[in-house]
Amino acid sequence: MILQVSLGVGIVTLYLGIAGAVGIFSRQAISEVPGARDRMLAAAYSIALFLPATALVLAKADWPTTFRFLLLAIASAAVWLAYTQPSWIPKLIWRRKFTHRYMAGAMAVAALWGISQALAGSVAAPLLISISAIAAAAASSGTALKTPSIDAS
Repeated sequence: MILQVSLGVGIVTLYLGIAGAVGIFSRQAISEVPGARDRMLAAAYSIALFLPATALVLAKADWPTTFRFLLLAIASAAVWLAYTQPSWIPKLIWRRKFTHRYMAGAMAVAALWGISQALAGSVAAPLLISISAIAAAAASSGTALKTPSIDAS
């Protein structure tokens, strides 16, 4: 049971995080001139990641069809909200610190799934995913928790 729940929560959190990244990178690629090539490349990569993730979500036969399409609608709304960044959403959401914390949480869920798989006797691949996810969560949360240094000058 915990395997299915952690897998489902992991897929949903990563999918919505990718959707937000598509909106943010697309906004930066279109609206900011310096480094436009790099921003366009980031937007293209995030879209290239979002399309297969959408195919994965739509192909999850063990999820009800209404849930899959509801998740697709929420992800589309996340893309639009991240792109438009309306004033009624707190600015905190669009800051890197929030995205690092979100990423750390999503990676923690992925690590939980991998550890659960490994404990259930699966092959070593889920354990390798867990190790990678734990490293990504630690790196992301370490970045999010870093305090700004005070210069002595």
